[in-house]
Amino acid sequence: MSTKSEERMVSISADLHGAWVHPGGAWDGRAVLFLHGFADDMDSVGKLSRRLSEVLAEQGIASLRINFRGEGDYDRTDIDSTLDTRKADTEQAWAFVTRQPGVAAGRIGAVGWSLGATTAIVVGAEHPEWFRTMVVWASPTGDQWAAMASSETAQRALREGQASQEWPHWKTITTKRAFYESFRGVDVDASLARYPGAFLSVRGSLDHFTANESDFLNRAPGLPRESVILGGASHIFNVFEPETGHPARLLGLTSDWLQRTL
Repeated sequence: MSTKSEERMVSISADLHGAWVHPGGAWDGRAVLFLHGFADDMDSVGKLSRRLSEVLAEQGIASLRINFRGEGDYDRTDIDSTLDTRKADTEQAWAFVTRQPGVAAGRIGAVGWSLGATTAIVVGAEHPEWFRTMVVWASPTGDQWAAMASSETAQRALREGQASQEWPHWKTITTKRAFYESFRGVDVDASLARYPGAFLSVRGSLDHFTANESDFLNRAPGLPRESVILGGASHIFNVFEPETGHPARLLGLTSDWLQRTL
């Protein structure tokens, strides 16, 4: 029997697609759901999520990476998603994972990056029995509406229905009023307080999201809970500068955590 892992593209619904990675050889049913960041795709910037899925498969853990509807294309510039569509996609993706032969429903984890971290935490609060463990990379904290609506681009979109912003070295992104409105009343810290599973937060010390990491971590009621700050790392963990060691460190921390807690 081959021990090589298998990745296959899957349709979770008519508009929601992803990649299911099944470990080769022995497998005990553990699985992880990946939730990508804003305006990104299932492989994530620098293909970090894809790389992690490959590492996990080698360690006997299956995974599902999804492309959020209205958003999940690295080259897409016109964003039609909201937090509500992200939540619905996550719920459908979790249900898909549980239907896969051999999956242990009590041993499913989540990995979310940036806005994917918000999505994971909010869904984990609404469905506290779903995720045994969670890893968030560069997670927002606190009042998400206040943070999202404060920018000039958001204010323009709220007034005019949509607005575009150039992200240097990336692309010009157009967002809609509904995107921002969907974050009203969303407090990441309050949601984290309702998620009971194991929790790991990893962020770079140079992340543009500022956070009191100690206060954030203490919101998580489950055990174990840990936080790691990578000194000198950016919001994307310097993924295009592998010589910094940050991408490899991030993958190692995450895979080790999932092995211990899943």
